[in-house]
Amino acid sequence: MSQFDKYTTAEYVEGLRVFLNIKKQGFQREAGLVRDPGTKRKGRLPSYPQEAIKLLEDEVNKKAALCESATTTFGERFRIARDYLGYNDSQVARQLGVSRELVRRWGENIHRPSCVPELAELLQVPLDWLEYGGEEYLPANSHIGVRVGEENLLWREQLFGMTLDVVAELPDDVDVPQAQAYIEDAVFTRYDLAHAARRAGGRWQTVGATLLFSPWIPIKEHGLMRRYWSDEVEAIISEELDLNQTVLAAWEAVKARCEALGLSSEQYPKLISLHKRIEKERTRAETFGVDLNDMIAASVEAYSQHH
Repeated sequence: MSQFDKYTTAEYVEGLRVFLNIKKQGFQREAGLVRDPGTKRKGRLPSYPQEAIKLLEDEVNKKAALCESATTTFGERFRIARDYLGYNDSQVARQLGVSRELVRRWGENIHRPSCVPELAELLQVPLDWLEYGGEEYLPANSHIGVRVGEENLLWREQLFGMTLDVVAELPDDVDVPQAQAYIEDAVFTRYDLAHAARRAGGRWQTVGATLLFSPWIPIKEHGLMRRYWSDEVEAIISEELDLNQTVLAAWEAVKARCEALGLSSEQYPKLISLHKRIEKERTRAETFGVDLNDMIAASVEAYSQHH
């Protein structure tokens, strides 16, 4: 199941169901996920035929394709962006200080919001894409429009080759920083690379001073995405993880900064939580992006040594 291999099948199917807004009651039987509904099975896990899972993946990919369409309505784009973040109408309404009924009207194209810039910021999508639609407004680091299933494995091979082509274009007198900048410019300005990245199940990002191909899964991880601290604390955590070489040093810096802000120990993560986060991100990088990213780094270094 491509980038979802680290999930149990039950978690994966449940994630697809939630993303597609399918009601839970009767879902497994109606989706054909239980081969023999009348047959008792040992344990609690049902049988999940691959054919039925493939149908769910196809529905996710149809929604991803809508992200790139220039013919969608504002309401459709709003619902797509909302679903990719795992929000419902009540959560959007609460964040923007409006009624849930008003948000429902946005999604049904009954009423167009007067706070489109704020809505785009909340949903983490480009304002022009939310206003007009179309793939040309989706940047290389867009989290919407990624594919799932076998499709992204095929595109990942193509993305690998396309990135090699960019490396081969490097000027003769380039050094490592210039090579990195050249590749970064290509990734963020070329339509074909952004297009391929979404189909490969991820997006291009600059983390610190390094360009990375990062997976983005439009399905919430069970329990792993929960956090009990503010966006301000999250920003502090990200900064200190970039600045410090060890998790302990990063955590001590986070702790000091949070205490200086008058925050209690319940308002920032414990050391063990930060270790778990790093381990999760390391595992994800090894599973999804390490080959492509190592290839970029190795190619840049090799090119610089020979020129």
